[in-house]
Amino acid sequence: MLSELASWIGISIVDLITIAVITVVVIVLMITFALSVKPRKFKPVSTRQYNAELFKRRMELEELSYPMLNEVKIGGGKAGPTKIDQVMRLPASILLIVSSPPDVVGTPRCSQNAGQWKYVKPDHSVGAFLNPVVQLHPLISAIRSRFPLVRVRVLCIFPRTAEFGSRPPRGCCTPDNMTSIIREMAAEDGVPNQAMDAAWESISAALGQKSSSQSQGGDALPEKKRGKRAKP
Repeated sequence: MLSELASWIGISIVDLITIAVITVVVIVLMITFALSVKPRKFKPVSTRQYNAELFKRRMELEELSYPMLNEVKIGGGKAGPTKIDQVMRLPASILLIVSSPPDVVGTPRCSQNAGQWKYVKPDHSVGAFLNPVVQLHPLISAIRSRFPLVRVRVLCIFPRTAEFGSRPPRGCCTPDNMTSIIREMAAEDGVPNQAMDAAWESISAALGQKSSSQSQGGDALPEKKRGKRAKP
């Protein structure tokens, strides 16, 4: 049969077999490429799963044994209050821990210089949220103005459906490498800073209060006490 087909086409049997093999290889490569570029299906995280992850994360953070405030809300106005999951005291710095949107999948674009960070949702649409450093800038500035020797850090925790490769960008992590990154920050701080004692006492007291100034968008930290003017 091959001889008849080769004779009908006008080529040798060897050439016919070679062409057939090449055709099969090309078809296999095309199928493989089509499967590789096919959009991945991501299962969205349910509210129950997300809340369970937040609780587990809180337990892991408490095991680090650093002083910490949970679920701090600051600011207000039309956009509503800004939520900080945890405010943690490290040896010589204050760490503000926030969460990314729960529907982040794939590799988000987290540029430190960008006002917004973009990401892909499970339905392959594009989402965006404020750069946490930009969002928390008023609080960061207030802390730095009151306590210039205290460093302020921000860490945004993404769900496990986010992919960063071997190393997440600075200020980002997933629950899997959260504690290791915080330990690296603490090691970078070195020995405890004496300025942290007064700073943490004031910061924790201010952020722990549910004052009306916070709900109205006022400063989270109390102003410095001013001395009384002498009467002329």
